[in-house]
Amino acid sequence: MDEIFGIKRDSYDMYEELLLKRDQLEREASSIRISYMKEFGDLITEDYNLKIECIKKKKTIAYCQQSINKGQVLDMQVIDASITEDMKIYYAELEQLSHDFELAKNSKTSSASNAERAKKIYRRIAKRIHPDIYHQTMEHEELKDLWERTFSAYHMLDPDELADIEVLINKYLKGLGEDSFEIDIPDIDKRIEKLEAEISEIMRTEPYIYKEILDDENAVSEKKNEFKAEIEEYKRYLEELSGVLNDLLTEGGATFIWKMD
Repeated sequence: MDEIFGIKRDSYDMYEELLLKRDQLEREASSIRISYMKEFGDLITEDYNLKIECIKKKKTIAYCQQSINKGQVLDMQVIDASITEDMKIYYAELEQLSHDFELAKNSKTSSASNAERAKKIYRRIAKRIHPDIYHQTMEHEELKDLWERTFSAYHMLDPDELADIEVLINKYLKGLGEDSFEIDIPDIDKRIEKLEAEISEIMRTEPYIYKEILDDENAVSEKKNEFKAEIEEYKRYLEELSGVLNDLLTEGGATFIWKMD
């Protein structure tokens, strides 16, 4: 019996450590993304803006060419309305990029001591109420809210907020009784495999892999040059498309109307 309990204990310890490691990597990935946007956000936004302008111009050409081929009068107001509808998703993505860039620019970098303190407090809290260990956490509205605040404060590396939350958690758990929450992790070996897969996925995908670029000044410089080169390419392409559209409207035999408000 003691041997079986020992195996279960080892599995639980591994599960707990992997759980904390995954959460730490997710926080690091979030921080890396912010740093990446702070470093390249202006170029990324300009690049994407030019990209969607090229897409918009190509769509305009396609709509006009289609109408010309059918011998139809070009109603530019209708064409603009159709293209605007088509482009909604692109402009939404551009707005999100701009928003992320502004957040990154205004974000504050936590000191190493604050980061370490936040990590320690988070580990203490996670070992007590992490919902992947203690499913009862999600059954108590106040505790659920405290966990969500914990996760948010950890991502912001805010040790003072985490310390306050820990006090509230201790008070709440004391009110419930220290033994109220029991560990119940069915299929723990499968959960361990799943966590290992999640950790591997985080470490080999964006934004975590941006770390290699951010840690290398030469790589940062090269990446900026790549963005700048692509921006210039989009500018040339946009100018070329504008010429094609102009030729189509002036020499393509098109008849078009503009409705004025």
